[in-house]
Amino acid sequence: MQCLYCHQRVFLFSLCIYLSCGLSFLCAQSTLPGDMHTWAIATIDNIYRERFRDAEDEARKIIKKYPAHPAGFFFMAAAIDAWMSTHLSDKRENEFYRFCDLAVDKGDKMLEKNDGDPWVRFFMGGAEGYKGTYEARFGRWITAFRYGWKGVSFLMQIREQENEMADINYGIGSYEYWRSAITKNLRWMPGVEDKREQGIEKLQKARKSGVYTRFSAATGLIDIYLNEKSFVQALTVADEALKKYPDSRWLLFGKAQAHLGAKNYDSARKVIRQVLTRAENEPSEEHATITLCHFWLAKIECADGNFAECIAECDLMKTYQFDDDSRKQLDHYFDELESIKKQAIVGRKSAGQTKLVSKNNQAVQHP
Repeated sequence: MQCLYCHQRVFLFSLCIYLSCGLSFLCAQSTLPGDMHTWAIATIDNIYRERFRDAEDEARKIIKKYPAHPAGFFFMAAAIDAWMSTHLSDKRENEFYRFCDLAVDKGDKMLEKNDGDPWVRFFMGGAEGYKGTYEARFGRWITAFRYGWKGVSFLMQIREQENEMADINYGIGSYEYWRSAITKNLRWMPGVEDKREQGIEKLQKARKSGVYTRFSAATGLIDIYLNEKSFVQALTVADEALKKYPDSRWLLFGKAQAHLGAKNYDSARKVIRQVLTRAENEPSEEHATITLCHFWLAKIECADGNFAECIAECDLMKTYQFDDDSRKQLDHYFDELESIKKQAIVGRKSAGQTKLVSKNNQAVQHP
C-alpha cells in the first residue's frame, strides 16, 4: 500500500480496481465446501504474510480437487500478482493472465448451470479486476479501465439481486470512494457525483460487520484516510491491522505515511527503517522495497529539516538498477525524488549550513 498524495493518482486507480474487485472473494464461505474454504483462507493469509510460494501451494489444492470451480484459479492468479506487485516484476505475466482467464471461463460455465450463484460472480469479478490492476501498473489505461469496469460490474449484478451480505459493502464502497476521488475535477460534468462519504460508510460497515472482509476493509480505509489527510484515523486503523500482520510491508508503509502526515517524524523514520532492515536481509529481489524505503526516508528527512540526510537518501535510491518494466512502475517516485532533492539543497543553503554524511548515513554538523 502506497501513500495517496496527488502525484500518485496512477497508483490510486489501480488500487481502486484491486480493492473493488480483487479481494471480494473473501465473502464466499457460506457456499464453499469446507476444505476449499480452508485452503482459500490459507492462501490469502499467506499472501498477506508475503509467503507467496505457500499461497500458491494452497491454491493448487483447490484446483486439484475442484478443477471446474473458478476459485482455485482466481487464488493462484492473486498469489502470482501479489508477488509481481511486491517485487515490481513482470516475469510471470503470461502465467498470471492464464489463471485469470481460466477463472472467468470456469465461472461462465458454472453460471450456465446456476445463473443465480453470486459467489461465482465474485471470483469472476476478482479475476477481471486483477487484470485491470496489472494493466494500470504499466499505464495501459484503456485496457485497465475495461477490465476494471468488467470486474465492478459483477459486484453491481450481485447488488441488483438484493443480496443481503454485509461484505458486499467493501467492494462497492471502495469503488464509490475512489471513483469520486479520482474524478473530483470533473464534478461539473453530468452524472459525476461525489460519493466519497457513502463509500467510506460502506467500508466502515464491512469492517464492522463483514464476515470475511473486515481486514480488507480496514486496509482500504488506511489509504482512504491518508488520501483525506485524516492521519490520526489512518494510524488507528493501521495499528489495528498490524496486530494480525505485523510484518506486512505495505501496512508498515501506510503507518509510516500516517506518522509523516501527522509530523511524527521520529516514529515515521523508525517504521521505515524496520522495513528497510528486513528487506536488506532478504534476497536481491527486494531492491524495489529498499528503493521505496530510501524514497520515504528522503521525504521524512526533508520534512524534518535534515537536508543533508535527505540528499544522502536521494542518492542511495538512485544506486539501484531496474529493468524497463520495473523502472516504469517507479517513475513517479523518481520524478518526485528530483523535486525532493532540489528542495533539500535549497533548504540547506537557506540554513547557511553544510552537512557531511558519513558512511553509516549519520549526519555530522559543520558550521
